[in-house]
Amino acid sequence: MIQLIASDMDGTLLNDEMEISAENIAAIKQVQAAGIEFLVATGRSIEEAQPILQAAGIKCRYITSNGAQIFDENGQNLFTVGIEKEKLDLSIAILRRHQIYFELFTDHGGFTENIDDRIASIAHWLKSTSPNLSEAEAFEIAESHMASLPINFVADFRTVLDNPEITVLKIFAMGQIDEPELLLAKEELSQISDLAVTSSGANNIEVNHQAAQKGQALQKVTELLNLPLSKVAALGDNFNDMSMLAAVGVGIAMANAEAEVKEIAKYTTVTNVENGVAYAVEQILAGEWR
Repeated sequence: MIQLIASDMDGTLLNDEMEISAENIAAIKQVQAAGIEFLVATGRSIEEAQPILQAAGIKCRYITSNGAQIFDENGQNLFTVGIEKEKLDLSIAILRRHQIYFELFTDHGGFTENIDDRIASIAHWLKSTSPNLSEAEAFEIAESHMASLPINFVADFRTVLDNPEITVLKIFAMGQIDEPELLLAKEELSQISDLAVTSSGANNIEVNHQAAQKGQALQKVTELLNLPLSKVAALGDNFNDMSMLAAVGVGIAMANAEAEVKEIAKYTTVTNVENGVAYAVEQILAGEWR
């Protein structure tokens, strides 16, 4: 019997409006009532992820920034791994050379050098995770959800990078879907040793420390809980979910997932806008998926 269910957020638990549907909320509460642990494993920071779950009345553990941090159900930080300064400088130089917008996510929140570019980039990111959205709809959602995607403005990232009290957990770069410069930058970033370079949509690059991956973080959680990974189910839709889906006993891809994600998954549920998490939970509780 599955004892823990881990779910990605964007493109998985969240619908196209960046909300958790009533059906998914009910399914999560049913899981928890059955004594099964539920946790969120996301590329988002804890500041971006937790308010959405709290608004839905869900208390759970979190793996955030692709595995750079782990939090217990009370929001207590249990694990943090940041990117080394030398690797940060190399990565940022590549992104600046290709003129790609990026943000820094840290243990003191997220930072941007341009708010307007951020809104446009978030809209493009939403479009990449939810292709059914029109450009206008994506921009409207991006602007209306700025409060749930908190960010700090700085005129120069050096104020963040040179602060010894701040640990950079992730670089989140965004451009147009399949933009040539984005693809070139991702290839160059992948050549830097000890970094995990992945994506959560067709228009972004996510850079973490090599030890900050969802699969590795999930293993740390199961060790804390004394659970075998074979008794864990995980749901996801994109490349940054692959380490997690490959690590567990029951890897579940969304119907809207990338083809490579579906290939490594044991099962495929329906899309995120069709309450795919709730459908998967139904199969798990019925003993059909195990």
